[in-house]
Amino acid sequence: MRFRQHPLSRLAICVAAVGLAMSAAGPAFSAPSAPGPPSAPPLMGVEVVKTTRSVPDYEKVRIFCPDGKVAISGGAEATATHSGYDSVALVSSYAEPYRDTTLWVASARNFAGQPSTVTVWAICAWKPSGYEVVQAPLSQVPVDQPVTVPCPAGKVALGGGGEIQGDRSSLTKSFPAAFNSAKQPTQWVVAGTTGANRTAGVVASAMCADPITDVTWSTGRATSNSPAGGILVCPDGRQVVGGGASASGPGSVLISSKPGLKSEGARSDGWWAQAGSLYEPLTADVYVTCATR
Repeated sequence: MRFRQHPLSRLAICVAAVGLAMSAAGPAFSAPSAPGPPSAPPLMGVEVVKTTRSVPDYEKVRIFCPDGKVAISGGAEATATHSGYDSVALVSSYAEPYRDTTLWVASARNFAGQPSTVTVWAICAWKPSGYEVVQAPLSQVPVDQPVTVPCPAGKVALGGGGEIQGDRSSLTKSFPAAFNSAKQPTQWVVAGTTGANRTAGVVASAMCADPITDVTWSTGRATSNSPAGGILVCPDGRQVVGGGASASGPGSVLISSKPGLKSEGARSDGWWAQAGSLYEPLTADVYVTCATR
């Protein structure tokens, strides 16, 4: 499955070859009434690191950025031997500051109680201008109710993530929001569910920085039977520097939300996401941010 990218447009595409209806869409923007703030320097030294481990439910897997670099985004994927897409889910995927660097953390849950294979990616760079990791306090909210963490005034979200706490918890949403007049997000949204299907503990965080004109966002949508999703590619050979995803539909959870890399077999750099559920159909919204190499 592959999304065709139409940055911040509403063009719907039917791909008969896979029988999957996909559309690219984006928030509505108004023309700025005054010139925006000057752009910060472009991202420098971007590189992607990853690690894979087989772990029991909820055990966290961590990957450090190289010395002197920080995570501007990251992602994760959960798989399990002899398990279908409707029997494994991400529980967390987020950045964690550590001394002068940042690491990416992720965990998962196998509904069958068996170990899961969790792969974690961190997208790292030299620290951007105004960089900081902003974390909202733990919130107890109804299941699948979004928790939002805003960036400080004048800054934008380069990436974000979160953790869902509670019995049989699962991550359902981790995506950018509140796009400004320059079409860059200023908030990050996280949501999840638990086995009791009543309330969930949600911790949301965002990697914020001064606006960078070279960084652009796009979003796409796929609706299908489980698993729903695909890859939303960066245009014109640009590199992926972040992304997010949202699963919608009864019982839906995120299985993966991660960079899709040409170096790992993808047709082009982009953001890969998949959602699973016992109930069908379901919808996966995918977000990708790209920059010049």
